[in-house]
Amino acid sequence: MIDLSAYPILNSHMSALKDTSIDKRDNHTEKFMTESERPAVNFDQVKEEYIECLGLSEIPKSNDALLEDGKGGLVFVEFKNGYMDKKKQFDVRKKIYDSVLIFSDIVSAGISDMRKYVEYILVYNEKVNAGNPEIVEEKKKHVQPSASFDCFAKEVSGLAGEEYVSFGVKIFENYCFKKVHTYTEKEFEKYLNCISASRTASV
Repeated sequence: MIDLSAYPILNSHMSALKDTSIDKRDNHTEKFMTESERPAVNFDQVKEEYIECLGLSEIPKSNDALLEDGKGGLVFVEFKNGYMDKKKQFDVRKKIYDSVLIFSDIVSAGISDMRKYVEYILVYNEKVNAGNPEIVEEKKKHVQPSASFDCFAKEVSGLAGEEYVSFGVKIFENYCFKKVHTYTEKEFEKYLNCISASRTASV
């Protein structure tokens, strides 16, 4: 188990999950991809502090948030409101690689620790990506979720075993993360409700 409160650079950038999900398209419109006030680490801010004194020629990318799953594990979350074309998918993968390197350095954890304690969720806009051929193709496949996600699987589909992973991020499962998920905004809210219920039951 990795205790976020033990690391000042993580603990000092706590915010509501809602605030990490904001999408600023221009100076006039803002969209939040979740309304959850659940506490989370704003990992974009962590990245900014982390690189302050490094003198880098290129700024690394970072996932939006890092939160506790209520069961002793952690979850990286990336919010993508736009259409997930190949360029955005590459951007997502770059964010994963950079975030894993930054986080593992901060907590002095190896990749094996990441595989044991950390999961990843990409939250995407269902309406914008409704006709995305990758989603259509992936929905045809059925991947058995872990036992810890039985509650969520039943909430989403009524049947365990119908979770699918899109946008090429499945490759990070069992490599950088314990599990990888791609959820619509609605599915993500159900996931949050499920882990909140699990936390309450364990108290």
